Amino acid sequence: MSLGPVATVPAYELVLEQLRRSIYLGHFGPGDRLPSERELAQQLGVSRTTVREAVRVLEGAGLVDVRRGSTGGIVVRPPSVRSSELRQRLREFEDLLDFRLAVETMSARLAARRRTGRDIAALQWTFTRLEAIATAPEAEVSEWMRTDSEYHMLIARAARNERIAQAVEEARAGMFMPIGAVWGRIETRAHSMHAELHAAICNGEPERAAAAMEAHVEETRADIHAVVRSTGHHAR
Repeated sequence: MSLGPVATVPAYELVLEQLRRSIYLGHFGPGDRLPSERELAQQLGVSRTTVREAVRVLEGAGLVDVRRGSTGGIVVRPPSVRSSELRQRLREFEDLLDFRLAVETMSARLAARRRTGRDIAALQWTFTRLEAIATAPEAEVSEWMRTDSEYHMLIARAARNERIAQAVEEARAGMFMPIGAVWGRIETRAHSMHAELHAAICNGEPERAAAAMEAHVEETRADIHAVVRSTGHHAR
């Protein structure tokens, strides 16, 4: 084994990663304002200069707009992507979905075994919100993505395995771009397996929960393929 130099990571890159991850997971959706520079600096324990540098990178990547004045702030931009880029990255989506199958299926299985009463209450509250969003005539895609991500992370935390929870978060964050750029509506099947998954976890049925999660991820795969085909057709 050969050892090499240890690189020092600039503080702004650590801030950048936290902000970017929050956007990718839907904690901040299109049109939402991030906390002010001062608030971010206080929350993250860094200088405002460090925050400003991280925000500059986010702005350059097209993730946020920085607006001046009393009504301004750091505003999350709607994601955008070219159809050609989307098709080129389909292989990456396939890898991410395979990864989700591995980690989220196990997450659901363990959650069904290890969930507590408090976990069930939190899952039920978030599941009810998903139901409301899924049936709302004018539901926002960004609100769905935020709540869906929250629900899956609650399952991951109920599994009581920190490595699995981190892997689930990584997989879900990876799905943000550029899929979020072309998902203009909530897919009809986005909520179809949640009830089965929810019941299995709450009733303590590990294999049923794992099967429901696997079916849910495979439905997502099919929907992504449909989106890519549709986008390519419109581009032509």
